[in-house]
Amino acid sequence: MGDRPAPNLQRHISNAAPLRRGGGQRGSRNTKLMLVRQPPRGRETRPTEVDPVNLFAWSRLTSLSPRSCCEIFLISTNLGAMLRLPLLIYAVTLVLLSGAPAAESVRHLCFSRDNGVWIANLDGSGAHKIVTGNDPAISPDGARIAYTESGKGSVRYIAVIEVSSGKKMVFRNLPSDNAYGPVWSHDGQRILFNIFTENHWRLGLIGADGSGFQFVPAPPAVTQDLYSPAWADANSIFAQDMTNIYQIDLTGNTLAQWKISDALPNADMNSNDRIVRSEDGKSFLVDADLNEEGPIKSWEGPPPAVFLFDISIGKARRISPAKVYAWSPFWLNAKEYLFTGTTDGRHFGIYQVSSPGEKPQLVINNASAVTVSAQ
Repeated sequence: MGDRPAPNLQRHISNAAPLRRGGGQRGSRNTKLMLVRQPPRGRETRPTEVDPVNLFAWSRLTSLSPRSCCEIFLISTNLGAMLRLPLLIYAVTLVLLSGAPAAESVRHLCFSRDNGVWIANLDGSGAHKIVTGNDPAISPDGARIAYTESGKGSVRYIAVIEVSSGKKMVFRNLPSDNAYGPVWSHDGQRILFNIFTENHWRLGLIGADGSGFQFVPAPPAVTQDLYSPAWADANSIFAQDMTNIYQIDLTGNTLAQWKISDALPNADMNSNDRIVRSEDGKSFLVDADLNEEGPIKSWEGPPPAVFLFDISIGKARRISPAKVYAWSPFWLNAKEYLFTGTTDGRHFGIYQVSSPGEKPQLVINNASAVTVSAQ
């Protein structure tokens, strides 16, 4: 099966509620509570006015009783204006902060471009390069990116870089110097990937800090190499051997198995294909090669398409547009997904589709292998 051409793009084989005025006090808004302090000898007695609104605001803010707040206010008054001002500023700041809504999370796209790892806003704006590498996968919280760092020849390592600081870790402590295709667990604590050892492609698992490496064993009945690792849940994964798609636990037990020729109509899978589980866990996106001629005559090899696999029935249906070659899908939300695509075989980019049959919208040009942060 021929590799898909990709100019300039490399695919690897392998609130608190606001305070209410009045604080429950009866009477008009201008009602004042008059307190009289015993003045020092020789000084004129002058009442100190306390606005009930301020009094009960302080009470709510500090969880003290109104009487205690009143005593504090009188003490601060006796200290003079210069000491009252910092207290006032502090109180106002706390009130504003307690009533302010939390800042919304900002999600990002992460993608490959010209052998580099790039990041951008969801609409494609603000794109900038993070590091040289391939197969990027942004962590669920958007703080880190796992990727493949290439060395000389076939040497490839899994690496993780912090987006904000640029601090990088390269996992050179693996039992092989040929590993690629990192995939984050849903909690952002572990990374799944392909690793070549003893002349076979196997599945590896490691902590996000580079600790605790382990192999994920293939089921005993599987004699072929496994590819396309993806998280099914916290304790199991999906993978495929170009004959079957499996769900296996982390000790190699088969939980489910689907024959590709039965599950994907008129399509085959290769070692580069991607599986991405839906948020509700009832389905997953998967790309595959169609067993038919496509509209782009200059394309070498079978045309790729994106399918939606229904786990309950073990069947998939094509959801990518007929005139667009589509691969490397990733969920944007419960209804929308992204994919790498081309309409002419020469220009490539990240497209967004909201529903089956809808015309895809180009999000980022000259880009591939997109992933999206959950936050």
